[in-house]
Amino acid sequence: MLGLALHTSSPDLGLALSDFETFSRHQVWPLGRDLSTYLHHYLADFVQPYGWADLSFVAVVKGPGGFTGTRIGVVTARTLAQALDRPLFAVSSLAAWARRSRSDQDTHIAVQMRAQRDQVYGAIYQTDGSYLTPVLIDSVMSLTDWHCKLAAWPQAYRLVLAENDLAASVTDVLDLAYQRWQQGDRPHWSAALPYYGQHPVTLS
Repeated sequence: MLGLALHTSSPDLGLALSDFETFSRHQVWPLGRDLSTYLHHYLADFVQPYGWADLSFVAVVKGPGGFTGTRIGVVTARTLAQALDRPLFAVSSLAAWARRSRSDQDTHIAVQMRAQRDQVYGAIYQTDGSYLTPVLIDSVMSLTDWHCKLAAWPQAYRLVLAENDLAASVTDVLDLAYQRWQQGDRPHWSAALPYYGQHPVTLS
């Protein structure tokens, strides 16, 4: 059993690898605009001493986040999962940040991320231990509309801002994917699409 996760929706590259029993590692590199140049090099080195065929599944952040980085990560993960005939879990960057930010006292976590044109991405998750249930799915809206949603929200929540070191949540991307794996989910690689806040999205 071996899972691999990629996080490319911020200026940093995050990779995580685990067998979920005895072995786990992750690393983050500040690649910025060099992501497309060096991603495959870092990825090939990172999985060693394992081979690609050892992977049981692949997970990738689908966004929201940077347009180019998100697209590169999703395309890379789709290509890898297709070539290996492995499940591909596309995980929200907001969900990963909510899991990373959770505490034992939380019942609901609201996650806010800056978007373009004075807008924000927002989502709210109900927490049960390490499990998250989206009760307000990832959405893009004006800051005013987001504040209105939060003001009208019927349950107590904690607001967290997804701003810095987002790629560090790659371990949470992997863990969220593994939870779905344990529940019997085996998503096909073709179902993994980037989320930019607008639909539809297609990949060639």
